[in-house]
Amino acid sequence: MKIFLVVFSFVLTGSLFSQITLSGNDFASANDTIRISQTMDPVIDYTLTGSGFTWDFSGLTPIAQFLKYFQPISNSTILVQVEYGFTAPTEYKATYFLESRDIPIDQLNQFLPAELSDLNQFSRKTNDSITSLGYSVSVNGQALPFKSDTIETHYKFPTNYEDTFSTRGYTYIDLNPVTDFKLKQYRQRTSVVDGFGTLTTPFGTFEVLRIKSVINELDSVYQTFFGAGSWNALPLTVTTEYEWWAQGKDEAMLKIVAVENNGTSQIRSIEYQDIYLGLDASTEANTFEFNLVPNPTNNLISIESDVAIEQIKVIGLDGSIVLKQNANNVSKAVIEISMLKSGVYFVEVSSGKFTATQKLIKL
Repeated sequence: MKIFLVVFSFVLTGSLFSQITLSGNDFASANDTIRISQTMDPVIDYTLTGSGFTWDFSGLTPIAQFLKYFQPISNSTILVQVEYGFTAPTEYKATYFLESRDIPIDQLNQFLPAELSDLNQFSRKTNDSITSLGYSVSVNGQALPFKSDTIETHYKFPTNYEDTFSTRGYTYIDLNPVTDFKLKQYRQRTSVVDGFGTLTTPFGTFEVLRIKSVINELDSVYQTFFGAGSWNALPLTVTTEYEWWAQGKDEAMLKIVAVENNGTSQIRSIEYQDIYLGLDASTEANTFEFNLVPNPTNNLISIESDVAIEQIKVIGLDGSIVLKQNANNVSKAVIEISMLKSGVYFVEVSSGKFTATQKLIKL
């Protein structure tokens, strides 16, 4: 009887904490749509992991939602299809594309003599990997493709506990002859499957693998709008992505993105799969927009909004407030930032109980 109980206990434990394996079939394909809830919880403990681990994030409260749409290549323009469609070399034939925020086009529009919109990232899914092929961006309404010279691998299959790999990506974006602006994007990604077990979110409980990816990104910008034309290397940005994947769910059940700086970590986003809660529209009602010009800059920034501005904060990548200024409910304010070190910051503008944030590049 004792032997039977021991064996039964072992079998039961194995069923509760089985090590699943992920394949390409567990990841989205063209035309798939996933409902994603967004939230923020600055005290969530997302670093703990291990074998047979239990992650209980059932207390997450959604504050917004969006529908993630893996668009087929046929939805892109003919020019873009030439680069990523059936006429492209095999390694650049994309499976789908997604809306991307890797490049701050809203900020660039504030000083570029061209209108940028519709930034998309193109990916290729095969039996053994998912790779990032490059971008397209609309310049004055015309979608232009920018293929990566070095293709970054996001996932490798099959995916098992304790798997690890490193990859890099390099993309060169040149907006000439429309405008004299260039961007070099260099990324180094190191991924490890550092845990398996059960994950609980408001959506349910799932057997998962946890994938941790550390991304070192070093970008350079060339522009001729502020002083002589020159290349400016932006400070190294270290981003860590924590993803919990289940079989047959097409997208991560939970994804937490954090920015690392000087040994500290600050959460940038928390997203998880969910049912439709009607939060898409309500999100817009609780936000506002403001203009931030010039950006990039090395001296003054001007902030202007249609709502009364109460307070402005400039926040470093480590989450520290490096500059704070009361605006006394004006619609326009000017801030001196020449004393700040070159790098990437976030400008947070408060109006009543609402806040809005934009990325700022200090040259």
